[in-house]
Amino acid sequence: MHHCCKAQKVQTEAAVVEEWAALAASNPDMPDEEDPALQEDINKLCNKAVRLMLAENTPGMLAFRDELSQVGQYFSSTNNMRGATFIYVLYKMTEHVLVKEIINLEDIYLRAFDKLYGLVEESGWVLNREGEEGGEDESGDSEPLPSLGAYQ
Repeated sequence: MHHCCKAQKVQTEAAVVEEWAALAASNPDMPDEEDPALQEDINKLCNKAVRLMLAENTPGMLAFRDELSQVGQYFSSTNNMRGATFIYVLYKMTEHVLVKEIINLEDIYLRAFDKLYGLVEESGWVLNREGEEGGEDESGDSEPLPSLGAYQ
């Protein structure tokens, strides 16, 4: 990687961390579900994910995964495990995987997931449950993805 590309990536990562740190500092004791700034940022992440999934934008998706990693690390470093879990679920969805951790989502994170899942479920963006390859059983027959209720 060229020096200019490395510097640009470091600046981008720093900007993501700074944005999420500013968000947390603005309302440190406010529950996530009551924090309008957090809700807006979660909504922006979901909208970006949907756009990239529907466009099957591979270069954009790789950059988005880097952004999600930074946000997830930030949530973890601030002990916001609910936020970190949501980011993990979203990250894995960009890899066509539905992880079992979706059953742990609640409040704004569950609502965001439900909206996101509803938008991509019928779009052609293939989502397989964790541990499945291509949604096929041992006989090789294609199996439809179960509804979210299958995880609850």
